[in-house]
Amino acid sequence: MKSVQSYSISRDKFLSQDQAKKLLKTCQELSDLDLLKGRATWVTRSMLVHLAFSSGLRVSEIAALKIEDLHFNGKENYLIVRHGKRGKKREVYFDTELSKHLKKYIEIKKKSWKESIEPDAPLFSGRGGKHFTTTSLEISFKKAIERAKLPLHYSIHAARHTYATILLAKTNNLRFVQKQLGHASLNMTALYADVLPELNQNLANSILDL
Repeated sequence: MKSVQSYSISRDKFLSQDQAKKLLKTCQELSDLDLLKGRATWVTRSMLVHLAFSSGLRVSEIAALKIEDLHFNGKENYLIVRHGKRGKKREVYFDTELSKHLKKYIEIKKKSWKESIEPDAPLFSGRGGKHFTTTSLEISFKKAIERAKLPLHYSIHAARHTYATILLAKTNNLRFVQKQLGHASLNMTALYADVLPELNQNLANSILDL
């Protein structure tokens, strides 16, 4: 296992915002087409990619999600990771757009695909209603990257790095980002603080904007 001191977040490990938007747009367009043709592949893939970019979950955490782990109550949108790294449980908050997409996806599972949406049913289910494996999700994400004509070295874990990088840049709240990602140490989360040097000039220019 790599120590925090020996680990680094370089630019090749995360997508730019433009690349992420391109990937999401590609998936959404192909999802809309699959819906019209009664196919499920890109509908599920679009949901997977959106969830990965908007929650920062590890692929194992995505694979383990059940319907009962998703919570929408109007004021708060969050999901529960029951067994994160080192077996830790945590709540991960997400935005309204992801909430809408998840609700729509669950409705499609129920009405169009006749899949179970009982509390203990998997969010992403394969044959026999079982959870997709992490390998299946990794391959699905890679196919999305390929279809969007983005660099093929990006894995689904790059979505987690992208989420962390953008969230920290936007909030400047290490503790919040740490909790969202499930990091044991703030030192690990802090690795994301210096990977967008183009923001440094903007911050410097804003010093006297009182």
